Amino acid sequence: MKTANCPSCGAPVVFRSSASVYAVCEFCRSTLLRDGEDLKNLGRMAELMDDPTLLRIGSEGTFRGLHFGVIGRIQLKHPAGLWNEWHILFDDARSAWLSEAGGEFVVSSQVPVNEAVPAFATLAPEMQVSVGGRRFTVSGLATARCIAGQGELPFKVDAGYDVNTADLRGGDRFVTIDYSEIPPLVFAGYPVKFDELKLTRLKESAAGTATPKVKARAFNCPHCAAPLTVHSGAIESVGCDSCGALIGIDNENVKLLAGAAQSLRFVPYLPLGSKGKLHDVEWEAIGFLRRSTRSGGVDYAWSEYLLFNEKEGFAWLTEYQGHWNFARTLSNPPSVAPGLNTFRHQGETFRLFNSGKAEVTYVVGEFYWRVAVGESCLVEDYVCPPKMLSREVSDKEVSWSASEYLEAEALRAAFRIAATAPAQVGIFANQPNPLIERHRGIFRLFWKLALAATVVQLAFFFVFASHVVLKQQMVLSPHNEEATLSTQEFVLPSRARSLRVRHSTDVENNWVDITTTLVEKKTGEAYQGDQELSYYHGVDQGESWTEGSRDDSIAFSDIAPGTYYLTIEYDLGTDRKDAVLDTVEVVRNPVVWSNYVLVMVFLLLFPFYSRWRRNAFETRRWHESDIGGDEEGDAGNEDE
Repeated sequence: MKTANCPSCGAPVVFRSSASVYAVCEFCRSTLLRDGEDLKNLGRMAELMDDPTLLRIGSEGTFRGLHFGVIGRIQLKHPAGLWNEWHILFDDARSAWLSEAGGEFVVSSQVPVNEAVPAFATLAPEMQVSVGGRRFTVSGLATARCIAGQGELPFKVDAGYDVNTADLRGGDRFVTIDYSEIPPLVFAGYPVKFDELKLTRLKESAAGTATPKVKARAFNCPHCAAPLTVHSGAIESVGCDSCGALIGIDNENVKLLAGAAQSLRFVPYLPLGSKGKLHDVEWEAIGFLRRSTRSGGVDYAWSEYLLFNEKEGFAWLTEYQGHWNFARTLSNPPSVAPGLNTFRHQGETFRLFNSGKAEVTYVVGEFYWRVAVGESCLVEDYVCPPKMLSREVSDKEVSWSASEYLEAEALRAAFRIAATAPAQVGIFANQPNPLIERHRGIFRLFWKLALAATVVQLAFFFVFASHVVLKQQMVLSPHNEEATLSTQEFVLPSRARSLRVRHSTDVENNWVDITTTLVEKKTGEAYQGDQELSYYHGVDQGESWTEGSRDDSIAFSDIAPGTYYLTIEYDLGTDRKDAVLDTVEVVRNPVVWSNYVLVMVFLLLFPFYSRWRRNAFETRRWHESDIGGDEEGDAGNEDE
């Protein structure tokens, strides 16, 4: 750390980093060049624009476990808004940059690059570029103007300094190519959330709490003189609610962009200035616009509300036909190849739902870019209910946002709105399927009941074990005049719940009628049953066919213990003169599986019906899609 005195005002100027060559005097705004132990005054630095940042020179934080302090800043402005580049110094004496734009933070440092960097004029959004042996995707191109500098800086900063920049993304890496020098400078880093930086010594209000020192500016519309207010220095344009004029904010000057450009008057459901808490963050609605897209000759319009928070930056609420979504810009967007309709992101599968050109049709309130009626871009929505990823592509930028479906009642409660929400029409792209959880519950219940039925069936099979008490072969001869046969005797030591008698024959192209009588030897008590067996087969015009069955069973219930035998009377058909071999089998307490099968079929009706209802919901959802889809595939993995 080196300290010198400002040659202009005598105030102490501290150089904390050996990489710092320039410094801006905190008191007189003079730009000072460090020349050995001396300081040279290079002139007065322009004033910084008032912005909503919480950071200041002297703020401290942590990045990946390493402490740093904020020692300088440059402030830049481009058509998409205002951003700060904070010069930070780590405890190990390395310096880096903390970029702050629209609530998004990136920590980066200059890296050497051996390969040639493509010229700025050759770049386009979504172009693939190799940097340091890795592939990156161009996400944004801009010509920025440096407004002012502050604190210690490693290079000279002049107000009004223009620079072309290209932002590239690849996985969790962020690369910026600065074309202010030849060869271009390359900065590589990582996006990081505000809370992850664990920032301290932020700006403080009179009450001592960390809040931004942003003064709301009031002025009159240059078109109709209606009073307007700007809440943030990051705001680039304001839409007048009185006359529809779009007004650009240029430092302290107000410039009319388009007078009365909006013929449609639209009253936002969520009043501008409304404050509400979503995801534990206090948001304020500061802007409203309408956008529309055309598909199949029909215009589809929706509403978008710009939300602002001092720490989190900007977010969006979107509404279409009563369906709401809360959206944030993605700092780590997916890499999707052109023409790919399905991709995975963070372990979830997203499918293309809609694609089209979206055009701004109405604007009111504040925005962080120079919004204009007629402004358009390509929009693609990929859904994985209740989430949605949206890609917007313009001539200079490609951006991704992540949305989550928001119930209307949750929105009303968050912003304390008494008015009834717009009625929901149809099913939205990422609207949660309310039948999925019910279907899962029914499926879980099915498995429980099916398991219980199986346990009961197996209990009958093992506890009340069945066994064969008689098995005997008998010949049914066409030459037997009496046509009556008797089997061997068998003993039932205890009462039988059921006794099954099965006849298995080798009858072929013939029939046989069988009367089976179960007789108790001592008492003469008898039980009788009749059966007809027939089996025919052949070939007709080259096609084989069969008809009938060679086997059949009868059952006798509640049979008392005793000694039994069977008498078999038969009548053999005359289609053939061959004898028939009949294998008679008597089974005590046979396990009947038909009831079990019927129970299982009955139980299956409920999950199948539930699945049909769930898929019907998905069918209705995808009927709203430009792309179409297979509703079975959308919900096919939800069963348990």
